[in-house]
Amino acid sequence: MSGIRSFSAYQKKILAALFAIYFCTYIGRLNMSATLDHIIEAFSISASSGGLLQTLWAVFYAAGQLVFGTLSDRFVPKRLISVGLIGSAACNALFSFSGTFASALAIWTLNGVFQSMIWTPVVICMAATFEDSQRKSASLVMSFTLAAGHLAAWAIAMRMAEILSWRWSYRIPALVLCAAAVIAMTVIPRGIRKLADTNKSGKSAERAPVRELYGTGLFLLLLCCVTNGFIRDGVITWGPTILGANKGTKLFSLIIPCINMLGILLGAYLVRRVKTNIRALVGLMLAGTALPGLALFAGGALPVYLTALLLGVMSALLYGTNPLLTTLVPMQYDEYGRVGLAAGLTDCFIYLGSSLSGYVTGRVHDISGGWTVIYLTWAAAAIVGCVLAIMSSRRRVHRL
Repeated sequence: MSGIRSFSAYQKKILAALFAIYFCTYIGRLNMSATLDHIIEAFSISASSGGLLQTLWAVFYAAGQLVFGTLSDRFVPKRLISVGLIGSAACNALFSFSGTFASALAIWTLNGVFQSMIWTPVVICMAATFEDSQRKSASLVMSFTLAAGHLAAWAIAMRMAEILSWRWSYRIPALVLCAAAVIAMTVIPRGIRKLADTNKSGKSAERAPVRELYGTGLFLLLLCCVTNGFIRDGVITWGPTILGANKGTKLFSLIIPCINMLGILLGAYLVRRVKTNIRALVGLMLAGTALPGLALFAGGALPVYLTALLLGVMSALLYGTNPLLTTLVPMQYDEYGRVGLAAGLTDCFIYLGSSLSGYVTGRVHDISGGWTVIYLTWAAAAIVGCVLAIMSSRRRVHRL
């Protein structure tokens, strides 16, 4: 964090605003997983039907990332961010009043569209605000929005569901998102613009044809991203439901976002200290993810605190790989002039995996009648992801 001390007052103000904005987006997104068991009970639906909420949200979010990633250069970033926040706030408020599962599903899917408007202009604001040498420090700070927002979203949603009803778990986030929109409209300058993509020599990089990327192992890594999103958001979506099987134990799920903070720090530490290929490091961390999954599968009926700890370790390792996949790997494509494309693709494929974590995980649970098979599925997916990342690491990345 020593690099942060070199930031100007203006840079610190913009970074603080962007952190607050994206922190708030998670509060209006991850409240779903914290209250999924209440929603399944309220609408008298199966786990697989409940999982459709996460699946459709993630599918439309992933598609939106590509659409708004392409359009974001044509719009003022603060406007796109503000529309996304206000739209997401409206969806959360409307969801709290939904009377049928069909209406709830449609509203939450629309929330995925609005939320997909926010990340790309946030990155544009960061690129326009920070010099090349400062971006790693700024990106590390922003990576904590994922863990901090996760903790806040679950804590607020669970508490509201406990003392009032699950519907208030969406009304409070709606207010939070409105506050974030005010920050976006008042703090982010209207004229902030994306800096031109440049290569290491400082010259404008010519965009390479997409076919040139085939030989770099990017597409193997995109398949790895699918496994990452499948396991990560599987744990996030179903963790509270797994741990809340016995009433009064659901709060143990807050262990998961707390440990996620450590996973992000571990990933940053390994990048600085371990002299290895970034993609190989992703593979090693995925291999580590398989271990707690296998322990949960073999352990049977473990105490709730131990189950929460093992799920937390799985999630933390995947959170640690997230900045590697969405920030550091795309930076390898500066020579190709394709940093933006690589960043959009990695995030899109992570959320394609996330879309599978909802319905598929719920369906496997309905068929098997328990969570044991799910743990084995997550472990197997981690091993597949590890192999894909290692295979990708053996491909040439630098342009000839």
